[in-house]
Amino acid sequence: MLRESANAQNQPVDIVAVTKPTLDPLLPNGREIIAFVDAIALTDFDELPEARQDLMDTAGPGAVLRAAAVCAGFEGTNRVVDAVGVTVNKRYYDIGDELGVTVPDHLR
Repeated sequence: MLRESANAQNQPVDIVAVTKPTLDPLLPNGREIIAFVDAIALTDFDELPEARQDLMDTAGPGAVLRAAAVCAGFEGTNRVVDAVGVTVNKRYYDIGDELGVTVPDHLR
């Protein structure tokens, strides 16, 4: 989703930066967005206030709101998909491999 929205706006993006924070995502405020999303996704209550403030300082309150809304939407969708037992489509394995996130053998 991130790569496609960046491509639609002719914005370069290094999608691997999502899983490797030492890389530059090439997005405006990309590092701050990734830190904020990571704190939410990992339920890191120690990091979340600082990550939220960093994003607010660099991109403003609207960016915090939009990032939180995307996280909420994704989390809700993910719960529904898990609840009904949808499996990962094999066409997405390459993206997982690119990011260093692989599907366990028992789920392939």
